[in-house]
Order: sequence, then C-alpha cells, then structure tokens
Amino acid sequence: MRLYRFFIDSKAVSGNRIIVTDKEVISQMKKVLRLKTGDDLILLDNSGKEYKTKIQELGQNLMRGEILETSENKNEPELKVTLYQALCKKDKFEWILQKGTEVGILEFVPVITERTEKLGLNFERAEKILKEAAEQSERGMIPKLSEAQNFEDVIKNLTGEKILLDKSGISIKNYTLTPKPYTLNVLVGPEGGWTEQELKVAKENGVKIVSLGSRVLRTETAGMVAVAILLNR
Repeated sequence: MRLYRFFIDSKAVSGNRIIVTDKEVISQMKKVLRLKTGDDLILLDNSGKEYKTKIQELGQNLMRGEILETSENKNEPELKVTLYQALCKKDKFEWILQKGTEVGILEFVPVITERTEKLGLNFERAEKILKEAAEQSERGMIPKLSEAQNFEDVIKNLTGEKILLDKSGISIKNYTLTPKPYTLNVLVGPEGGWTEQELKVAKENGVKIVSLGSRVLRTETAGMVAVAILLNR
C-alpha cells in the first residue's frame, strides 16, 4: 500500500519522535486525506531522508508521531540537473516547475533573454507547486527555485558541464556526459528562440549546443524532453 508523503521542517524530528505544527500540512492530513491516529505515513525533512511514521496524535494544530523506520530516499537522480529556463507565461512556467520536478530536475533558474516574455511568477505559489510535485513523485528533496538572472550573467558565471538546446547543435543522441558523479546545466530558450548573438556568446563561453531533432518543440516541452533523455541513459 502506498503511504501518503509530506515534507516537514527538519526541526520537527527529535530522536524517534516527530512533532508537526505546520497548519497547512495538518489540515491536509485531517480534512483532505482523513488520516487518523494509528495511520502510517512517510515524512521527509528535505535532506534525502524518509521517516516511516505512525500517527500518535492528530489535533487541529499538531501532529505527533513515532518513527518506525528511517531510510534514504532512492528516487534522487545521480545526474544533478539545473534547468536554466527562459522566462515564459506564468501558467507555462508553473507547468515546467511541476513536470520538471517529476522528471528529476534539482534546481530551476528563470532566465531573461532578448526575446523573453514577462514572467509574473508568484514565488510562494511556485514553491508550493515544487513541494507538492516532489511529494507526488516520491522524491527525497524539493527542487530549488532561484531568482531570475540575465542570460549574459548566467553564461559568464556557469561552471561545470553545460548545454544549450538549439536546432543548430549536435544531436542529443551523440552527446556524451562526463563520468559520474556529475552535474549538468541545461539552458532552454524562449518561444521565439535564441538570437544569433546569444548563440555566439554561448559558444564563446564553452557551452555545448545540443539539438533535440528536426522538429521545433515549445519552450515548456524542450527542457522536459532533454532532461528525461539524459536522466534515463
């Protein structure tokens, strides 16, 4: 039987006991999922640890539980991917956060490009989307969402392996990752695509240009396809 999963504050864990005071989490347990005393669930402290816990008390403002088993989450990919996603409309960007979390992305960085659309992203809502997607997909950590950065600053400050998705690049089938353990930075352009100047700057700074094929994918689709391919090699 699949147990419900909730991310909690690491300070809630003390020895073999867990005390949750997050009102939103408690409300979801009681009112939405109808959990009760004696039920088991999985609690996560966002460090990669999982705590199988039995509810001992579930009130209006507090959940007290006994830890039955502690284990390491096995659903975090070895390949640590940061997605540098060109800003797009709010609903599309929220979809990227949700599906990217499910796919296995570790961090999201909104990028301002020459052809960027206005974002209008609500960071509080975005954090909630990341948390719920991480719980649903049984991940051990909630991906990080960073502040928006200009394309030029991103390119100049990127370290480690980095690729930019564009039709003009080498096929992703022929792209070889560095030996494990490794990290990867993936840059995805806006709806209108990268400008010639942006591609030039990327190449001059050691960014590999990689293609997903002859078909042109939407900005919200491209990153998901690329990361899914690379994480499942």
